[in-house]
Amino acid sequence: MLKEKLLQLYSFMVASRESDIVEAELVNSGEANFLASSKGHEGSVVISPFLQPSDWLHCHYRDKSLMLARGITNEMFFYSALAKAESHSAGRQMVSHMSAPEVNVMSMVGPVGNNALQAAGVAMAIKDASDNPFVYCSVGDGTSQQGEVLEAIAEAKRSQLPVLFFIHNNGLAISTRTIGKTFFSMPDGAMPRSFYNIPITHIDGTNPLAELDKVGNVVNNLRQYKSPQIIIMNVDRMDNHSNADDQKLYRSDNEIQTSLSVDPLVNSYNFLLQAGVSAAEIDLVRDETIAAVRSAVDRARHGTNPLVTKVAEVALPKEVQATSPEYRGDFNNEQRLTMLEAMRKVFNQQLAANPEVVILGEDIEDGKGDVFGVTRGLSTRFPGRVINSALSESTIVGLSVGMSLAGKRPVAFIQFADFLPCAYNQIFSELATMYWRTNGGWQSPVIVFAACGAYRPGLGPFHSQTNEGTFAHIPGLDVYMPSNAADAVGMINAAFKSGRPSLFLYPKKLLNNGSIEDTTSPDVDNQLVPVGKARIVQGGDDITLVGWGNTVSLCAQAAEALSSIGVSADVIDLRTLKPYDKATILASCERTRNLIVVHEDNYTCGLGGDILATVAEYSEYPVKMRRITRPDTYTPCNFANQLELLPSFEKVLTAAAEVLDLNLAWEEDDNKDPNLYTVDVIGASPSDETVLVNIIHVRVGDQVKPGDVLVDIEASKSAGEILSPCRGVIEEICVELDEKAEVGKPLVRIRLPEGVSKVAQMKTRKPILGRKAVVNSDDNLIGQPVVACNGRVGISRPQFRGGSLIIKNEEILLNFPEFTNEDIIQRTGIEQRHWLAKGESIIDLAAEAAQEALMKQDLRLQDIDLVICATCSPEIMQSPSVSCLVLERLVRVYGAAAMPAYDLNAACSGYLYALQSAQDFLRTRPNARVMLVTAESLSSRIRPDDFETAFLFADAATVTIVSGENYLHECEAELRQVYIGSDVEDGSILNIPVDINAGITMKGKKLFPIAVKTMAMAIHRCCQEANFDVTQINLAVPHQANQRILSAIESRLKLPKGIMFSNIAKYGNTSSCTIPIALHEALAEDKHQLNIALCAFGAGFTAGAALLTLL
Repeated sequence: MLKEKLLQLYSFMVASRESDIVEAELVNSGEANFLASSKGHEGSVVISPFLQPSDWLHCHYRDKSLMLARGITNEMFFYSALAKAESHSAGRQMVSHMSAPEVNVMSMVGPVGNNALQAAGVAMAIKDASDNPFVYCSVGDGTSQQGEVLEAIAEAKRSQLPVLFFIHNNGLAISTRTIGKTFFSMPDGAMPRSFYNIPITHIDGTNPLAELDKVGNVVNNLRQYKSPQIIIMNVDRMDNHSNADDQKLYRSDNEIQTSLSVDPLVNSYNFLLQAGVSAAEIDLVRDETIAAVRSAVDRARHGTNPLVTKVAEVALPKEVQATSPEYRGDFNNEQRLTMLEAMRKVFNQQLAANPEVVILGEDIEDGKGDVFGVTRGLSTRFPGRVINSALSESTIVGLSVGMSLAGKRPVAFIQFADFLPCAYNQIFSELATMYWRTNGGWQSPVIVFAACGAYRPGLGPFHSQTNEGTFAHIPGLDVYMPSNAADAVGMINAAFKSGRPSLFLYPKKLLNNGSIEDTTSPDVDNQLVPVGKARIVQGGDDITLVGWGNTVSLCAQAAEALSSIGVSADVIDLRTLKPYDKATILASCERTRNLIVVHEDNYTCGLGGDILATVAEYSEYPVKMRRITRPDTYTPCNFANQLELLPSFEKVLTAAAEVLDLNLAWEEDDNKDPNLYTVDVIGASPSDETVLVNIIHVRVGDQVKPGDVLVDIEASKSAGEILSPCRGVIEEICVELDEKAEVGKPLVRIRLPEGVSKVAQMKTRKPILGRKAVVNSDDNLIGQPVVACNGRVGISRPQFRGGSLIIKNEEILLNFPEFTNEDIIQRTGIEQRHWLAKGESIIDLAAEAAQEALMKQDLRLQDIDLVICATCSPEIMQSPSVSCLVLERLVRVYGAAAMPAYDLNAACSGYLYALQSAQDFLRTRPNARVMLVTAESLSSRIRPDDFETAFLFADAATVTIVSGENYLHECEAELRQVYIGSDVEDGSILNIPVDINAGITMKGKKLFPIAVKTMAMAIHRCCQEANFDVTQINLAVPHQANQRILSAIESRLKLPKGIMFSNIAKYGNTSSCTIPIALHEALAEDKHQLNIALCAFGAGFTAGAALLTLL
């Protein structure tokens, strides 16, 4: 090797040694707190000449010389020692645990040996690269005994991965002797030449430069054959394990002196001399290197102290933040997918869309395709990307972490949540901490999947746990648990988009549920559920029931029972368990003042306790609370015992009755005969509500034993049999041949032999609920009290949607060839207008505008307290109201929400009438918000041959969020005053008939002067009521009826030119929508206007005006 290269290697060794000396000085002076010396281990630098930029390194903490050679600076080591903000971890990691993504040096942690599986994972990701990169994985001799290290070596051999396992062999694991106790040093003194048939090469780390050729040969073989190699570097540790250690306690003085006599720096100095390098040249390199190290520590001392961070995760992208809209599929689509089918399809979509997605797990390749069939067919469609792993959960997750560091998007499939503890180290120490401990330098967006939960016969303590509390406790890890297919798909897509480490627990009991609510539509690629956003299954005012996974249905059952006596329950499906939706829970609890949380996980440190604590800590009102959980024990295989321990409908309802102070009794089973067993009708899948009885195989008096066929049935998706669960005599047959029998009803009754106990049955007794006498007092008030006050009210910038068809004047002029485009513009000011396209509805536009308005304000539907819709043109029906139809659309996206909703019709003045209603509502409710909708479908009501109306009217919908005083800071403007009035007219001048085909009737010449006078007067009246001078108006936004009317109002009010806002040219007359559309554009164009006047005139005649002041 060239002299210059040898000198460079020597300089890195000197820098490492001098760095140790400096760090010891920093510790002794109190500036730093920890040191793990590399003295004696500098020889690992011999790897560096054989590295290329595409190689990866997962180093040992004594690999300082190699890390310096790779490009980590002296300053970075000192920034780390001093825990400065400039360090790679922003002061979070100990000095020895380096990281440098820019040169592919992966992040080290305290639990030694964790790096091995990750190194193998990186090798899996890069093994097919054309430039033959490899992964350097370095551990100590003590660490080589770690199970995960041995797993990694086995995996490297199993999958033929290009990994160089480099072992620092100093004979000590801190104080424990390792000679004769490792795979490369046997108890009988043998030193094997291979391990798992992987070649083992020993090098002398005390004279490292002499071993360069040997190391080069190993690396060449590794690159050529893309298979693992092992190097054992034999060294002496020349210092204490760390500054917290005193090796004199377990090493003799003679041993310590002997170690100092084989100093790799001294031997390398002599090697250089023998290679023809002069002492002067060597001394110069040494002195310059020492000076550089000393200069680096001086610079590092001037580094800045880091700011503390309270988050451990990368920020979520906007589209999956909790305030973003969700799409849970099309519930009108008759084609339905179960959770199992939907998850399989979404994985198929993710694999097809992104070549970096890989799935790793046990038994997931075809023909098994996962023990539950979730991945069935995927390995056939995506060979090499859906991979059967070794039977080791730590290997699955560790490899996945490594693959993610190399740019892959791994999905780690764990068969049961009960097996997650086997991978806990990789999840807790590596996956979850990666972003935080590297200050964002590395990210590991692994999604871990595991089936979970009980409520099925045959499951024992290691196939039935959920364990969500254990994993939700880990910072840096998102945790999900769906209760239905739509949420499963939406949250899988969200987890991929989030780019964050995620644990997805899916209840196996729910995989095949087939009801509309439990399934989803086939458009899985479009479905998305934001992270940390709960779903309101149903709205209510009396009690809040919170569950997730299997317990959501229990909460819904209890809510249904409570509704029988007029008690309404907010049922909340938490969905994302970490981060969970505190805002939705708090808002619900502050309204209902009663809370029950239900989960399968055990009681102590369960997530329910955290939720209750959060409500107790942050709620403005006292809330009565209960938890329904599994006790602090394990789930037994005996099904009767299992059901007795787990949360149940009866337990939830009993707790609700206690909290609400209701009377509750239970209707006992009619069958009180202890020796008579009732076999119920069961479906072929959980979705079956009825089955057809095809054949009855038994008669009364027949002897049966367990497994005997009782009947043949035909279910919704398959045919099957119902078998006898016990031995006995058929006493009664409760169904008829060819009968559609209801699932859960009695099939047959069997007389049991004396002394035989019944088989466990999952039964629920019928509740008998009643209210107790209620004493009225202030303490019993529920919800937000209405207090007489005159609170301030603000509005957001309106959002709108016009019909998707843009119709120019020229198209309409085909019916009026005697006129030109210039004629129309002169008469109306209109150049184009928006009409609804075929298949498009005003409800579509309003729902879209509402979602935009909520998103702009970072609000959820549940943050809205009232919906008002101004409309004079409902498309089809007078009832349901447009407001209710819009709200129904929003509930599909945001989940159920309980709030009043109504329409009002004041024609073109509708927006101002609605503002008045909203203001009246909010002045006594400073913590409330109103969604003000305007929705007009007018194009369908135009007669194409009517010159008076054909050019004027158009279609649009708008949404304005109007807020009470406590949310004024979120608003664009304060609503200072509203005036509304009317001057009755019988409709002969302007009317919109109920019959859409009848067409709008308007007498423009008669209408013009009335409109001008009335709107101008309305502004005057509004200003008078507000004690406000008209001349202080900076901007007027009138109803965009006709440009000639606007100009006339401006003249009548004697307003300066430019004060009157007009956009009628683009949108035409959209009745109640014109003012909010104009206001949307006016606020965007000029934020400096202070006082804004609104005015309108409409059929009826109605009129109104309002004053706004920009905030």
